Amino acid sequence: MAVVKQFSVILENRRGALAELCSKLAEKAVNIRALLVPEQPGEATVRLVVDGLDAAKKVFDGLGIRYELEDVLAVRLVDRPGSLGKLTRKLADHGLDVRYVYGSILKGSDKASIILAVSDVEAASKVLK
Repeated sequence: MAVVKQFSVILENRRGALAELCSKLAEKAVNIRALLVPEQPGEATVRLVVDGLDAAKKVFDGLGIRYELEDVLAVRLVDRPGSLGKLTRKLADHGLDVRYVYGSILKGSDKASIILAVSDVEAASKVLK
């Protein structure tokens, strides 16, 4: 488990907007580690965990994209029924709220990668050690 920085960027929901953003990040060698893109008309808040925070900021500024940075938890969970339930129960039992979660696992992998936005990142990181 690690505390990582996550960008929340406001992206126009139009064909090619995500492709442009990802391509510009790639041009600056910014690797996307986690990504959440909601289905939403108009503008949407896209969340990204990346390598290269300063380079990513320059890309967003250059594209005129508004963004915010926040701390979130990056967790690797064993791919077993109940793993996420156990983790979220531990947070709840310590009075910590989960605001949102996203993640994935590749078939054949033994661990899932999960990003959690919680009410108190510092306290959650202590609880989950």
